[in-house]
Amino acid sequence: MLDTTDQQILQFLQKNAKLTIKELAEMLNLTTSPIFERIKRLEKEGVIAGYVALVNPEKTGRGQIVFCNVSMPIYTHENIDAFEQIVQSLPEVVECYHLAGTVDYQLKIHVKDIKEYDGFLRRMAEIPIVKVQSSTVVLHHVKYTTAIPVD
Repeated sequence: MLDTTDQQILQFLQKNAKLTIKELAEMLNLTTSPIFERIKRLEKEGVIAGYVALVNPEKTGRGQIVFCNVSMPIYTHENIDAFEQIVQSLPEVVECYHLAGTVDYQLKIHVKDIKEYDGFLRRMAEIPIVKVQSSTVVLHHVKYTTAIPVD
């Protein structure tokens, strides 16, 4: 269970993970020791899973986002495990969700352009256990955040 101070620490760190213990302590009107101990506990408990730099995909030449919906005609544990392992090796796939509904997986793909996505689709066509059902091309972000509500 997260108390108010834990929630505040998480809110601040989700906005700026480069904040120092001293800066957090000042923001929360506490000393550095309890802030340090709380952060270490949140890390140990897995509440804080890690710290990353958020890279702007447009600045790295991977600004085109496409959502790819995939079905698995023969839905077995072996095929599920095999496909999920394959997805791990596809660098264009930044997120993959196993779904309940009309499709089995939704992949979030970052590519340079549609031509590169066409190449990705051709590689997907070589995977016999899945079938691409549809692709949805993103025109622009309306909302993008990695912050999880913690209150």
